[in-house]
Amino acid sequence: MLSIDNKRIRSLQAHLPASIEGKEILLAVELASNALAAQNAGFSPSPAPGDTVLPKPVGSVTRFNAWGREIIQRDQPKETRYRTQEWTHQEWRGKETVTVTSLVDVPYQRYPREVVAATGIELTVVKKQGHQFITPADRLVYDPANPETLLTAINIFLEVFGHVEVYDEAFEPVEIRRLNWHLLPPGKKVTIDELTKELEGILSKSKRIRPVEILRQDRIIGFEPTTIAYGTGGFTGYVAYVFPEKGITVLESIRYGNASYVLDATSWEDLSKLTKQELLSKKLVNDRLIHTTKWFSLVKDVLEKK
Repeated sequence: MLSIDNKRIRSLQAHLPASIEGKEILLAVELASNALAAQNAGFSPSPAPGDTVLPKPVGSVTRFNAWGREIIQRDQPKETRYRTQEWTHQEWRGKETVTVTSLVDVPYQRYPREVVAATGIELTVVKKQGHQFITPADRLVYDPANPETLLTAINIFLEVFGHVEVYDEAFEPVEIRRLNWHLLPPGKKVTIDELTKELEGILSKSKRIRPVEILRQDRIIGFEPTTIAYGTGGFTGYVAYVFPEKGITVLESIRYGNASYVLDATSWEDLSKLTKQELLSKKLVNDRLIHTTKWFSLVKDVLEKK
């Protein structure tokens, strides 16, 4: 076993011996001595073997792992984008003025972005000789010709836990249970005030943008989804509304993506087992509703279909 304690590494060759090239790399930290950091990453206070999460962003590496990256293309002409927000103003009604609040799409200019997909490396709890460890959920091989995935995995551990060990013996096999969602009580009609309270840490603090985000959630729950769940850890910012009788799930991206995704999915049990890449794959997504003022009529059309 060898230990890596750097804040971040930029080369595998500088930290891993050439003798393990081409072999599976077993990265891990012991859970007992890293319990608080594990909770900050998205694990429960008492995780069990098989519990798996997409780690919550706590720095640049985990942020890229969960959300991907946008590269600003400053060599391209700027493009017009729109930000939906509330606009309160005075209007004349006869001889009097009244205060009117409406939604407007405010245009702004920005350079185009090239989207780099997230790596999506998940962490899972495993056992070995009676002790619990946290390790990557997927198999990792030391391939000097394609080092990026292993390099990212090591840097995730360094960013979350401050260190990582490389083991030469396998851990006990476990059944993966993804715990990336908080499920609201099923069978109970959730009010917008209750939902807003649940999403407090996700909704914008802007007095103009926050009301629009709440209005979107209100519009969706008005169609009475049977299941509502919001993402935790690396899934933070997503809310899933399941409509089994319509054969769809509306995945609302509050913080990232600037859109709602209409998924061909009716079983929350199946959805909750998916990785973020699987959830947003072309196989599941049949429509993407951009967040503009037109969104309200578009989502109404989708949810009124029988």
